[in-house]
Amino acid sequence: MLIAIGGALALLASLALSRPMTMVAFDASFADVAGMRVARIDLAAMGLVLMVTVVGLKVVGLILIVALLIIPPVAARFWTDRAGQVAVLAGVLGGVAGVIGAGLSASAPDLPTGPIIVLVAFAGFLVSLILAPHRGVLAAWLRHRRFERRVHLRQGLLALAQGQPIYERFTQRLLQRAGLVRPDGVATQSGAQAADAALRDEARWVLLRADPSFDSLVSHHDGLSPIDHLLTPDQIAEIDGRLPKGVTP
Repeated sequence: MLIAIGGALALLASLALSRPMTMVAFDASFADVAGMRVARIDLAAMGLVLMVTVVGLKVVGLILIVALLIIPPVAARFWTDRAGQVAVLAGVLGGVAGVIGAGLSASAPDLPTGPIIVLVAFAGFLVSLILAPHRGVLAAWLRHRRFERRVHLRQGLLALAQGQPIYERFTQRLLQRAGLVRPDGVATQSGAQAADAALRDEARWVLLRADPSFDSLVSHHDGLSPIDHLLTPDQIAEIDGRLPKGVTP
């Protein structure tokens, strides 16, 4: 009964104070200028933490409640950027960890409930750390591999356009799989066209990087994207007019 009542009161208070607490957490100075009483909001947030801690003492104990306060929101942060969704998802993760941990503890003798709940929550954190679609380790590794392939393809095409040999085997395999070169290293017709396009785009990027009016564009792109995906036809025509001789637009 104590856990149910305390949890319900903490949830209601969190919902009522979610907007001011979120503003103070992200920008206390702006909240102060907006007329919010930052000190009181901080005190209310600490009171909620104290309430949850007292309730959690009945479940996992004094030391493990710290882990149960931290792990669910950290795990939830891997899945979303929105504060409200983080709060909801953290509550769901914590509740699921409590149910599964209590069930495991009740299913076997000599399994303490608190540590099992925290271990289940930690398992959820590991799953989030590895499998989250944007911040997870696997997603980051896949992004790195895709970027690495793009770099190797661009460098291989530039080497073909400039008549240079390709020594990197990984680059050769990528070009062959894409049908851009034959096994003997000679460019196919589509490979020659792609090499000319890559050389033209590289020359365009060189001009863009030297032009202060395109600083915003250059700062937000890696230089591997085709220019015609980023600029208007008029801008492309203006850039092409400044290309050095030997680089056909």
